[in-house]
Amino acid sequence: MVVYLLPGIGCDHRLFDGIDLKGSKTVAMDWPSFPEDCTLTSIAQELAAQVDRDKPHVLVGVSMGGMVAQELAVLTNPVKVVLISSWTGPQEHPPSLKFMKMLRWWWVVNSFTLWATWPLKRFLGKRDRVADKLLYDMAVSETAAKIRTGLGAVMNWKGSPWKGPVARIHGNNDLVIPLRFPVDHVVKGGEHVMVLTRAGEVSRLLRMVIEA
Repeated sequence: MVVYLLPGIGCDHRLFDGIDLKGSKTVAMDWPSFPEDCTLTSIAQELAAQVDRDKPHVLVGVSMGGMVAQELAVLTNPVKVVLISSWTGPQEHPPSLKFMKMLRWWWVVNSFTLWATWPLKRFLGKRDRVADKLLYDMAVSETAAKIRTGLGAVMNWKGSPWKGPVARIHGNNDLVIPLRFPVDHVVKGGEHVMVLTRAGEVSRLLRMVIEA
C-alpha cells in the first residue's frame, strides 16, 4: 500500500516528519505553484501525475490537504481518503466563516501581515519553539502570496464529488476547523497542528485506519 500525504496550506512535506506508518510506503507531497485563478480541483489535477493510480493507494490530507485529497480521489480512485483536521465541504463551515468569506478576508495576507501576526497565531495549537519555527519556516517558504491564493481556493470550494470511503481524524480542541460534525476518531485535546505536535498518536490512528 502506498500512502500519499498532503500537507496543509502554508506547509510542505516536512509537516509529516514525525509520522510513522510502519508497513506502508509513504510519499509526502509538496504543493505545486498556485496561479491566481487556481481552484482545489485544478491543484488536484496538477498533483495527479505524482500518484501511481495503478497501485492500491490511500490519500491522507491535513486541513486544505484533506480537501484537495477528495478532489484528487476522483482522478486516482484510492482505496480510501483519510481526512485530518479537515472539511468535506462548505456545509461544515461555522457561521462566522460564512460572514468572513463575504469580506474576502484572505486578501489581508501578505509578507508583512504574515510576519507581524505570527506571534498571535496560537489558534493553530500549542507547540514548542522547534515546531513553531518549522511552521513559520514552511509558511515563509510557501510565500504569503501562495497562502493567500490557497485560502481563496478553500473559501470558494463547493465540495468534492468523491463518493468513495472516507475516514476522519479530528481534534476536539481545533480552533481553526472546530469539531461540529461526526468523525471516526476524536483526538482528545487535539489542536489543528496535531499532526506535527502529536505525531505519535496521529500515526497510531492512521495505521489503524489504513489497515481497516
